[in-house]
Amino acid sequence: MLTGGGSGGHIIPNLAVASAIKNREPNTRLLYVVGRGRLDADLLRKAGIPFCQIYSGKLRRYFSWRNFIDPFFVLFGFLQSFSILIRFRPHVVFSKGGFVSLPVVLAAFILRRRIILHESDSRMGLANRIASRLASVVCVAFPNLVKKGLSAGADGKYRLTGNPIRPEISQGSQKEGFRITGFTRQGGPVLLVWGGSQGATEINDMIEEDFEKFTQYFQIVHVTGAGKSIHKKSPRYVRFEYLDADLKHIYAITDLVIGRAGANSLYEIAYLKKPNIIIPLSNADQLGNARYFKEMGASLVYKKEARRTPMLHRGKAGLFDLTLNLWQNQVLQNEMRKSLSRISANNASEAIAKLILN
Repeated sequence: MLTGGGSGGHIIPNLAVASAIKNREPNTRLLYVVGRGRLDADLLRKAGIPFCQIYSGKLRRYFSWRNFIDPFFVLFGFLQSFSILIRFRPHVVFSKGGFVSLPVVLAAFILRRRIILHESDSRMGLANRIASRLASVVCVAFPNLVKKGLSAGADGKYRLTGNPIRPEISQGSQKEGFRITGFTRQGGPVLLVWGGSQGATEINDMIEEDFEKFTQYFQIVHVTGAGKSIHKKSPRYVRFEYLDADLKHIYAITDLVIGRAGANSLYEIAYLKKPNIIIPLSNADQLGNARYFKEMGASLVYKKEARRTPMLHRGKAGLFDLTLNLWQNQVLQNEMRKSLSRISANNASEAIAKLILN
């Protein structure tokens, strides 16, 4: 049984693990327990994985009127999970975290099913922190969590696996990528800019601010987010609100990446060895992820307001100057690729699939 949801960041790695399990053992029966969100259901239908939807409540650490209602949804989700587990009788429950996963893990623990968790970020989410006490194995993408596990006396329970990546992201076609964008190889380097599945106004504004400079040197594929755009146009600039199936073709023609510091995106960049500049959100998850990639020499980290965050890029250079300097520095790009290769050396999907089947 697979669980975890609330965002594509939980479901997409689970799909990579599911694919690796089926490749290793085609007769394995899979069932995904997920929340009632439409995005979750759409992703699972597209992947062809059977699923059940349950009610769930979000675990909030701030005041909200929903805090009075959501405990009842959590309880109802637990009863639903209990019923599903009794009927499906899985040997192993694999959880990617997210608020929908906790009722499933609690029910699995009561029914004495083996539980394996995975945490994508450098800081464990609240649901996984609670569930980790009930799990047999906790797989993590960042080594600081292994150290925390050891310091807490959980020797051998925490395993550094990396982050599961969809293998198809490396199977894109340059020909298709150039057809989709209208760009050409002779037109210069291709810069992919994105702010996560929801886009990022901050990044959009920085691209618009130096639009003429960027388009003078780069052909730009810009993922702006749903309902967002910038007000400038160029034949060397193409905008998408969101990229899904075509992303692999865009990656195939991409020379540099500017984006956020979500764990899944960072590990995709590492898997594809794309030189990059990351602009983390000001939260502990993304700052921690960015810090690790920077310390490994795998990324440049930029923030417009860097005064309060010493780890971030300092100096008077703006985002455009940093991007151009990176493109013109082949030695730095090669060093980055080596560091990205070290980070992605573990095939997380295969390692986790093997662990589950064993």
